[in-house]
Amino acid sequence: MEINWLTFFAQIVNFLILVVVLQRFLYNPIIRAMDRREQKISDRIQAAEKQREEAQAEAAKYRQMQQEFAAQREALFAEVKAEVEQTRKALIENIREEVDNTSRRWQEGIKRQQDAFMLELRHRASVQVQSAIRRALIDLANVDLEQQMIEVFIERIENLNECAIASLNHNSNPIVVCSSFEIQDETKPKIIQAVRDKIPSHINLEFATEPDLICGIELRASGYKLAWSMESYLDTLEESLSAIFEEETA
Repeated sequence: MEINWLTFFAQIVNFLILVVVLQRFLYNPIIRAMDRREQKISDRIQAAEKQREEAQAEAAKYRQMQQEFAAQREALFAEVKAEVEQTRKALIENIREEVDNTSRRWQEGIKRQQDAFMLELRHRASVQVQSAIRRALIDLANVDLEQQMIEVFIERIENLNECAIASLNHNSNPIVVCSSFEIQDETKPKIIQAVRDKIPSHINLEFATEPDLICGIELRASGYKLAWSMESYLDTLEESLSAIFEEETA
């Protein structure tokens, strides 16, 4: 078989021309189209990746904001709770103080009323007792009782201590003997003699009657008094009654 070299070379040239034509008008547009499509896909992928990163960043930012908000909320809640607790304690303390003050004022008022009542009761009881004793002594007073008082009074003069004697000796005023009854003339010399035995320097001795002295007799000089009377016993009784009432109400 004989090869037609002209035809062979013509076919090769035709093939090369076909390859060039296909490459220029078919392969290159297809490759460019594929490159453009690939670039678009890549751009979309990058855009999607960027959006994903932005979404993740936004999500992270949102989560951080949530955490900060939760922390602020907890801090605010704790602060409000502390303030509420402090206010509650302050209110309770104020109420307790007010109750204590009211109770103390009430107790003090009751105590003052009790003290005033007991003071009035002591005073009235003392007055009643003294009044009853005074009336009884006045009703019972007679010559024998008055004579007995004079005897006791003279005995007290005779038992004067040195300090009282010295005080009376230096007294320049008259010595006055006061009594709740009128001393009989026959009894006065006994008193005068008892005084002169103890106080020789005094010869001025006066007698006076004072009904306010309840069954009593007194020797008075400037700054000194020697007394025997039921008044002193009544004063002692009043002091004793007051002491007893104070012990009972303490």
